[in-house]
Amino acid sequence: MTGRSRFVLFSIAVILSLILIVLSTFVHLDFFRQFDFRSMISIQKISRPQIDFLFSLLTILGSTEMTFLVILIIISVLFIRKKNLYLSIFLYILIYPLELLGKLLIYHPKPPVFLSRYVFDFHLPSSFIIETSYSYPSGHMARSAFLVSLLVFLIKREKLSPAKNKFLFLILIIYLFLMFISRIYLGEHWFSDVLGGTILGIMISQISLSLW
Repeated sequence: MTGRSRFVLFSIAVILSLILIVLSTFVHLDFFRQFDFRSMISIQKISRPQIDFLFSLLTILGSTEMTFLVILIIISVLFIRKKNLYLSIFLYILIYPLELLGKLLIYHPKPPVFLSRYVFDFHLPSSFIIETSYSYPSGHMARSAFLVSLLVFLIKREKLSPAKNKFLFLILIIYLFLMFISRIYLGEHWFSDVLGGTILGIMISQISLSLW
C-alpha cells in the first residue's frame, strides 16, 4: 500500500472519530430520545414471526464468536496466499474497550424489555462480556461494520471484474443494512446506538487498514 493510501485511510478514521464524538455528545444529552422511540415503533410495525426468527439468527451471526471466526479465516487465507500476517486486523479488539467506555459513560438507557422480539431462549457467552445499564453504542453493529469494511478492502485488492465487484459489494451492503435494521427491530438497540456502532466499526477498520 502506498503512503498516500495510508494517509487517506487514516484521515477518514480521524474524521469519523470526530463525527463519533459529536454524535456521542448528542446521545448523552438525550437529543435522540423521541426519534429513537418512534423509529423503533415504526420498524416493529412490520413484525412477523418469520422476520423475528431471521433477525434473531442474524444477531447470532453478528456475535463476537462468529465475527472473530470469520476474521481468523481471513487471516489464514491471507497467510496461505500471500505468506504474510496482517496483524493490524487485530485492532478489531479496540472495539470492545470503546464500546464498554460508551456503555459506562454515555447516558442512554436500553430499550424496555417489552419491545424485545428476540426469539431464542439463549444468548452466546459473549453477550455477557459487556453488560451495563446503557446501550450506546451497538457492539454487533461495530463488529459488522468493521468486517464489511475489511471485506470491501480485500475484494477491491483482488481486481475482479466490475460485475463481480458490484455483486459482492451489494451482498455486503445488504448484510450491513439488515444488521442495522435488525438491532432496532428486535428491540436490542435504539437507532442512535446502531448509528454509533456503525461509525465506530468503520473508524477502527480504517485505522487497521492504514497500517497494512
